[in-house]
Amino acid sequence: MAEYQHIEVTRDKKTVVAAIKAPLNHDTVQELLAMMEELAVDKTAAALVISGDFGAASGTVADGDEMAALCDAVEGLSRPVIAAITVSAQGPGFELALACDLRVSAETTRFGFPGTTGGPATRLAKLVGVARAKHMALTGQIIDALEAERLGLLSHTSTESEVTSVAKKLARSVASRASRK
Repeated sequence: MAEYQHIEVTRDKKTVVAAIKAPLNHDTVQELLAMMEELAVDKTAAALVISGDFGAASGTVADGDEMAALCDAVEGLSRPVIAAITVSAQGPGFELALACDLRVSAETTRFGFPGTTGGPATRLAKLVGVARAKHMALTGQIIDALEAERLGLLSHTSTESEVTSVAKKLARSVASRASRK
């Protein structure tokens, strides 16, 4: 794996862990895209965990085309991808989390599309239904981890300090099964 500044990529046996160390801005998204390209040809990786804060401070988010490309790359990876969300998953970061196959979060994590006009709710609609997705996107409703789990968006919740280890265990479990494609 290449060296990155905004993400830290490590390997735990056949599981690759990409820890987000910076806001989801242009540079971070470009590094995640580059890593996804590497993983697309790396047949030794059986699963990917993307961990960290999937939120973004106002004005720091990558443009919509970059985020769309990243979400498409995550969905297109032939190995399972698990989001390990430590703080929040809001706006484009929520879309990225939804592009992952499974999601694990801290019990205090908040989810939603604040400040949008409803455009990014397509992936959410596939998981919770069109009416609920439209409501969340159009009203900017933010939900907590308990509600996200009730809606079926999360596989597990845990303390913030344990989110990545829970996701890694889940990744090992799903990686031992057949790929998703």
